Amino acid sequence: MPASLTCYGAVGEIGGNKLLLEDKDTRVFLDFGTCFNEGSDYFDAGIEPRHVNGAGDLFEFGLLPEIPGLYSKRALQNTSLKYVEPEIDGILLSHYHWDHMGRIGFLDPSVPVYAGETTALIHEAASESTYSPLDDHIVKTFRTGDRLRIGSLEVVPIHVDHSIPGAYGFVVYTSDGALAYTGDFRFHGPLGSMTDEFASEALKASPSLLVTEGTRVAPRDIRQDLSEEAVLHETVKVLGRSKNLAFSSFRGNDTDRVNTFHKAAQKTERQLVVSMKTATLLEKLRKDRHLKVPRVGKDVLVYVRRKGSGKIDDRDYYKWERPFLDHGMTATDVHDRQGEVFLHLDIWNFPEIIDIKPDKGGVYVHSSSEAFNEEGEREEGVIKNWVDHVGFSYHQIHASGHAPLEGVRRLVQTVRAEKVVPIHTEHPELFRSFKGRCVIPEKGRKISL
Repeated sequence: MPASLTCYGAVGEIGGNKLLLEDKDTRVFLDFGTCFNEGSDYFDAGIEPRHVNGAGDLFEFGLLPEIPGLYSKRALQNTSLKYVEPEIDGILLSHYHWDHMGRIGFLDPSVPVYAGETTALIHEAASESTYSPLDDHIVKTFRTGDRLRIGSLEVVPIHVDHSIPGAYGFVVYTSDGALAYTGDFRFHGPLGSMTDEFASEALKASPSLLVTEGTRVAPRDIRQDLSEEAVLHETVKVLGRSKNLAFSSFRGNDTDRVNTFHKAAQKTERQLVVSMKTATLLEKLRKDRHLKVPRVGKDVLVYVRRKGSGKIDDRDYYKWERPFLDHGMTATDVHDRQGEVFLHLDIWNFPEIIDIKPDKGGVYVHSSSEAFNEEGEREEGVIKNWVDHVGFSYHQIHASGHAPLEGVRRLVQTVRAEKVVPIHTEHPELFRSFKGRCVIPEKGRKISL
């Protein structure tokens, strides 16, 4: 079989990467994730796919491809797709973001997942504290410089900079030429040089296809164009304006942001206090000698929520949570030391503010992407209502994990592939203005190398 790529997700949409690469008898998926708006026409918080139907409700609306030899027996229960032994040789996972790996849990557990060593640590932390879609799978790890042999394919993983550690792109050598896949990337992050290294290695391969994300390739980019250094500078300014509580919502697995906010807290004589889930991840990531993350209990403290009995009682907490009770801060502790704390509070934990009872005049830093759809706008409205309720000021300070249009153009022009396939973008047509031949993908249709 000639080498080909078939996109089953990330086509005219942001996220949901599911890219099937076939060469001779070898078949691998590049990522297997969930689109940010996936199924929003049929499902929402009140209407969800039924677990009893496995993947059936998702098949019904074309939200998962009906491919034999891909899914587990459990995923196929009560569906018309019959189980057969796996006919997929592996999943090449670029990084641990849900839009790239959120649907792996439906796949047959005998299908191996190839992931970076750091991604494997993030998976372990998630598995211990909640759930990971990789839980049932064999995870085979790699680092930049490794060369993987999967059937007829030779895969070269190369690091890129993104808003989570351990992000990779891939150069894949097939029988009919090379394919370069960017995963998600940026140049403006603390390790932007890694993305340059990916582009240089991809250029050397003279790829037939460059498959690139284009999240911010749009007629109008609403996202702030800040570097991580600028986030630090702006956050220090905001924290310095108040002698009362400061709190922020941000992704705990964005270790660049954790480091930035730790520095901002130090510069303003505050203590960064993070969630138990984030603390679990930080402790796990300290096993990676290539990463620098704050030490739990020394550099950062842990916020302890009341559970079960409504008191801080060991019996109320899971085994993984109990070690943090000794160096944790309760709502009362935060209230008593408001001017000394910079609190990481996930949006779904905002009710903790009721227990903390902060004085008016504090600051809230929203350190996530600006709302880009109706759901995001609703969430933003709810956040602002909470912030207004406690009399705090609202500040949007964030560095995107994705390159803007000019950054994507720069990578495309550096790699100089024969054909460019734009994915993970709502505006693939804008890639036609770049140099080189643009092939706009169609869901389920093969693209030859």
